[in-house]
Amino acid sequence: LNTPAEAWAFFIDRCKSNLHVVLAFSPIGEAFRSRLRQFPSLVNCCTIDWFTIWPDDALKSVASRFLQEVEMAGDVRERCVEMCIEMHVSARKMSEKFFTETRRRNYMTPTSYLELISTYKTLLGVKR
Repeated sequence: LNTPAEAWAFFIDRCKSNLHVVLAFSPIGEAFRSRLRQFPSLVNCCTIDWFTIWPDDALKSVASRFLQEVEMAGDVRERCVEMCIEMHVSARKMSEKFFTETRRRNYMTPTSYLELISTYKTLLGVKR
């Protein structure tokens, strides 16, 4: 690296070799389809990770973790965790039924589950 041009070329080469970009898109709505049509390299030149449904034990672990800071009896906490799981699973089943009847998608994502727990905690705080 004797000249600034060599240093710059070295820097650019290292960036090309090591730079990774993560793009996160929600599959909901027309915006996602529109971006894929406008930028076909998003499909052709990228690795796409489609996240699958969380299993029940993962839902239980997440709800237990987020509700552990809420002051309540242990058996009540367990029932609240079970309620969160049941609500998410039943909403997911209703989304599948909605799709079969209308051919329109409604996504139940991990973010939806976290929002459910967050809303429950907020409402509980208001009621107390």
